[in-house]
Amino acid sequence: MSQLRIASINIERSKHLRLVEKFLHWYSPDVLCLQELCQRDIPMFEELLGNKLHYVPMCYHPAEEDPEPIGLGIVAWSALTDVTVDYYHGQPQPLQHIRFITEADGYTKADNDSVANMLLSATCQGFRIGTTHLNVTRQGESTPEQRTMAQKLVTAAQAQAQRAGGLLMCGDFNAPRGRETFSLIAKHFEDGIPPEFTTSIDGSLHKAGQLPHMVDGLFHTPSYKLTQATLHTGVSDHCALTCTLSSNK
Repeated sequence: MSQLRIASINIERSKHLRLVEKFLHWYSPDVLCLQELCQRDIPMFEELLGNKLHYVPMCYHPAEEDPEPIGLGIVAWSALTDVTVDYYHGQPQPLQHIRFITEADGYTKADNDSVANMLLSATCQGFRIGTTHLNVTRQGESTPEQRTMAQKLVTAAQAQAQRAGGLLMCGDFNAPRGRETFSLIAKHFEDGIPPEFTTSIDGSLHKAGQLPHMVDGLFHTPSYKLTQATLHTGVSDHCALTCTLSSNK
């Protein structure tokens, strides 16, 4: 196959499954990358794509009646090979229950030490594709901790790209375009989302409403070419990202 249709979606656990399913029936991606995927929902996506989904948990989420692992997933119509997991923060075991910290002004944030962060990568039809979910910060600010994690992510992604001859890294980076963390990543990988898109938050579904933050990304090496990159609303609290991936050689 000379090109692949890619979709990447932060699906916000099980909140929007019917919308996600409808979108996938319409778009029919060759490769699907998911963030905030509940382990219990894996069979649904395996049925939709007709193949095994590769999954790695990040934490248990307390919003579920029974503590449910949430994490990253990647699945494709055709076989995925050389599936790897690179942890750049935390460790695989023991899987922790996410903890929340309330600051003096009442703002509640996740304790990053209770969440594992990783790059999940696989090869499909000769293309190396990875997905990740970087730690969230208040109002999308670039913090020293986030930049440290982002640099470790970049190091892992560069190693994947060098070994495979290229990489498309997609996911929820929680790092708005134009701020320091985003720029750190974009210094090493090309930003595949056209500049006319200024937010990847769907205000109609996000609990905070509309936010002017382009936090989801399609970062790639120069050896890969992205066309038809676009964002779709009405799928989850984050827009669904899609593109056509081909070789630039």
